[in-house]
Amino acid sequence: MENKKNEIDLRKVLRVALEHWWWFVLSVVLFMALGTAYYLRKSPSWTTDAAIMLRQKDAASGMEAFSMLGLTGNQAAEDEVVVLASRGLLYQAIDALDLWEANSKRGGLRWEGEFRNPAMTIEYIDLTEDAQKQSFNVTVKPQKDGYKVKTKMGFFHRSSVKVADLDSPIETGVGTIAIHANRPLSADTTYRVRHARRELVVAGYRKAIKVSQHKKESNIITLSTSSPMPERDKALLYQMIEQYNLNAVVDKNMIATNTAQFIEERLSIITEELSEAENAVAYYKEQNNIADIATQASLFLQASSMEQRALAEVETQLSLIEYIDEFLRDESKSENLIPSNLGVTDASLTSGLSEYNALQLQRMRIQRTATEMNPVIEQMNDQLASMRRNIIATIGSVRESLLIRKRGLQEQDTKFNQQIQDAPEQQREYIRVMRQQQIKERLYIYLYEKREENALMLAATSMPAKILDMPQRDVRSQSPQLKKLLMLCFLLGILFPAGMLYLFVLLNDKIDDAKEFERRVNAPLLGQLVQNSRNAHIAIHEGESTVSAELFRLIRTNLRFVLPKEAKNPVILVTSCINGDGKSYVSSNTALSLAMLGKKVVLVGLDIRKPMLATYFHLKTKGHLTDYLAEPDVTLDDIIVPSGEHANLDLIPCGTIPPNPSELLQTDRVEQLFAELRKRYDYILVDTAPVALVSDTYLLDRVADMTIFVCRYKYTPSEMIEYINQMIEQKRMHNVACVLNGVKGLRAGYGYGAKKK
Repeated sequence: MENKKNEIDLRKVLRVALEHWWWFVLSVVLFMALGTAYYLRKSPSWTTDAAIMLRQKDAASGMEAFSMLGLTGNQAAEDEVVVLASRGLLYQAIDALDLWEANSKRGGLRWEGEFRNPAMTIEYIDLTEDAQKQSFNVTVKPQKDGYKVKTKMGFFHRSSVKVADLDSPIETGVGTIAIHANRPLSADTTYRVRHARRELVVAGYRKAIKVSQHKKESNIITLSTSSPMPERDKALLYQMIEQYNLNAVVDKNMIATNTAQFIEERLSIITEELSEAENAVAYYKEQNNIADIATQASLFLQASSMEQRALAEVETQLSLIEYIDEFLRDESKSENLIPSNLGVTDASLTSGLSEYNALQLQRMRIQRTATEMNPVIEQMNDQLASMRRNIIATIGSVRESLLIRKRGLQEQDTKFNQQIQDAPEQQREYIRVMRQQQIKERLYIYLYEKREENALMLAATSMPAKILDMPQRDVRSQSPQLKKLLMLCFLLGILFPAGMLYLFVLLNDKIDDAKEFERRVNAPLLGQLVQNSRNAHIAIHEGESTVSAELFRLIRTNLRFVLPKEAKNPVILVTSCINGDGKSYVSSNTALSLAMLGKKVVLVGLDIRKPMLATYFHLKTKGHLTDYLAEPDVTLDDIIVPSGEHANLDLIPCGTIPPNPSELLQTDRVEQLFAELRKRYDYILVDTAPVALVSDTYLLDRVADMTIFVCRYKYTPSEMIEYINQMIEQKRMHNVACVLNGVKGLRAGYGYGAKKK
């Protein structure tokens, strides 16, 4: 049942669509015209994209790659997506290409962007306060006798000035400006420059550029944007990648640079100490007149070399951690990276230094686009301070461990010295001096080697992002495309009126479908009547064959099938649900059609609240029916008048409107009236009041043989169908039939149908 209802609804929409076919034609033409105008004015845009891959290791240097930069695993790719889309990086790329202003020109309907060689540049000498805060356009149109300069700021602020040349400062609505032509301006071209605050420019590009991972588990990042200027987009995406690589390399080399500075400072100190140790050896030789003591002591030095090397290594480690401890305790260097790669052998200390430098680098990157008051910066400062304290504590532990080891080595060396205590005092003193010189020399050589390694790392830096796909325009991404645009406009031209009509059908609460009316009402449909184009109350005449006349003859024929067979000289009530349905029109013309068969017919006007029968038939008297019902002295002959339309048709007009219509219709005079009429006439038609407004018609059901309900096409609310069905179901009226009035000529039809139950 529900499916059937849906089919009917679709059929109604199609029917209404066919009735309003010209809506679709106009809509398609309008949308196609709008689409064509849009295509002619809209500059075509293309998508430009690029792809990069994040390297996991720096194979060239053999050093730690990007663990300190946070470039490990998939989390690194997600973080670098944010870095690539950051305002700071985009600011650097835009500044490098000088894209702060948008230049364009128009020779026809479209504006075409200029990138590499704009036709003009503008010098802003003194802008107004509003112009400094808002975006505005400056348009230059060459003319025969000069140039027309227009400015537009917002929707309402517009100004225009005409100048002879562009060499002098120009007073405009946005302030004083100077326009410099980079090449001769064409007379048939309009040139435009759009100026905006830098943060708005960055925000515009940032919104247009999309940065994302190729896949969730991938280290490949894609960059894409779409605009009418693919060459500018290619340059901008490439510059973003270049700036990203440069920033990442700078961050990475900060550790090496800091370490190089630290090594240079230590080398300077060790050089002086080594020089002092060598001078001490030379002075000892000179004072003691020693020529070949080295040969004398070679066996001893060779024997004690292992202990000395171990002791020298411990001394070196102690010196290195002392250097780092001194660096950490220097408050002026609290925001610097800690020198690493110095050769500290303790794993926990090395790990702590790497973690500290990684967090310091992350803080530096965030600090480029944030202030010190940022909660993230404050949290990182607390973490860094805590890590510095932990590293200092670790240094203390390492120092204590080294000192314990040193004391052990010294004890071993003391035992060895006791074994050679018989050696000459001069030789023992010489060994002590040489030992100090060797320690300083080895520390010097160690730091020198580290300086060379650090220099190699700086020289062998690789870019962290490898370009997989260079920025390139996708030739298949042109938008708009004329064929697709026109197809879309055609569909919109069809769908827009279809949607409006469907909405109209949904919101329409009137009876607008004769077949649906016949299907829904639980009563026979006597016929349909076309809309009365003549605006005349009488639509049927003797010998006339109009559409309305034939339809009334059809109703007359169908009436014979629905009248009860036992009804002799039947009384037929003609009513409606609301005013304006045309019940008086139907009752009058049905009575005339019956009279033309040679039958004696009387039309009784019992719509006593709003009598119109005398007016419709142009009678001189208003009638006396209410007088007959109220006064026993009035006879039937006193109230019957000829219709003037046909000899077999008489009328009984209502007369004076009584103050008590309902009480009047319940008197015995009503039964007496219709009993007398049955004796005189073959058919008695009664024009009654609308049943949905008053109860008068229900009071007459006791004298009637059948009731004709008149509904009007696109006038009677469709909810009245349910009202009629309820009335029939409750048996408040019997032998009910319906007539649908006012149907458009093409939709009216012939036929008789009894309601199937």
